[in-house]
Amino acid sequence: MDPIADMFSAIKNAIKRRMDYVDVPSSKLREAILELLKKEGYIKSWERVEENKRGNQYTLRIYLKYLDQKKERNMISELKRISKPGRRIYTPKHRIPYVERGFGIAILSTDAGLITDHEARRLGKGGELIAYVW
Repeated sequence: MDPIADMFSAIKNAIKRRMDYVDVPSSKLREAILELLKKEGYIKSWERVEENKRGNQYTLRIYLKYLDQKKERNMISELKRISKPGRRIYTPKHRIPYVERGFGIAILSTDAGLITDHEARRLGKGGELIAYVW
């Protein structure tokens, strides 16, 4: 029911299996979240791989990032979905949380688009808390 939580589960499962990449169905919101994760250095990259038979929906391939060659230490320790379809969580600009004492990021949906907690504090914007990543 929740496509973002499904993507996070697929990423976590791929990390546990020490895979190089994982494929998930596409959406504009997923692409925006992946772009933030790439910009912040949590994943290597992502790309659209192929078009599905049902129309203009693509498959997204997410290339995971590890800290060593044996893939024992990964960049993403945890992905946590905060605002869910059944319960939306909003935060004002003066209550934006620090994730793992500033070592992680919070992804917020604002009127300026999807941004991290660092950018939201700099811009003075609050919004919907999408996820925590550390």
